Amino acid sequence: MRTASGSPRSENTLPRSRKDRIIPVAPVDRLIRKAGAGRVSDKGSERLAAILEEVGEFLARRAFELTEHTGRKTITDKDIDLAYKQWTKPK
Repeated sequence: MRTASGSPRSENTLPRSRKDRIIPVAPVDRLIRKAGAGRVSDKGSERLAAILEEVGEFLARRAFELTEHTGRKTITDKDIDLAYKQWTKPK
């Protein structure tokens, strides 16, 4: 889901079931610990994984729009970078 501005929506519900998840929870758990957290709940890791999926999907869609606009079929790293730069990051 997206807000009116087109950015990913963040709320307390997981958008996908565990079996439909694209990003595994274990690497997300390691990412949180690498950021300095000594402990993290399963739901905390699951929530961040869901948010990362939403943001990733949003950026991929925007990169695809940029690719189509230029008449190409292949998304490049530059398309991803531009989509990321255009994304309004939450404060």
